[in-house]
Amino acid sequence: MAFDSPPPIELLWSQGDTLVTWTYGPGKIMKRYPAPPHTVTAWSDPPSIIVVEAHTGPDPRTDNAAVLNPDGTERLRLHPPHVATQPYWHIGFYQVYTDPTGLVAVFTTRVGDFWGRPNLQTGELTDIAAWR
Repeated sequence: MAFDSPPPIELLWSQGDTLVTWTYGPGKIMKRYPAPPHTVTAWSDPPSIIVVEAHTGPDPRTDNAAVLNPDGTERLRLHPPHVATQPYWHIGFYQVYTDPTGLVAVFTTRVGDFWGRPNLQTGELTDIAAWR
């Protein structure tokens, strides 16, 4: 029995844009954000778009990395790692990007930045370490 692989996600977004567009199979999805996202990354397993939303407003979210299904619905948010002793030191996610071994998420605090490997099913980060 042969299984078809899911269609690739074709992401159309440039740094500084508030409109994020992608195609998945025959569908074209467009989402506009009030401020340009820090990063937008497409991932194939499971098929996802990860949007690191800008830190805006008087009380910005620290869980500002949204994992979207290919149809544009939000599946979950990445959970901020417990890396600072005071919760108010947490700022939020700075970026999510791909490297040869998978996805990397970078989280910013007032005492340094940290990176980890995001699980797109649970939102948890693993292999957390100081960034740079």
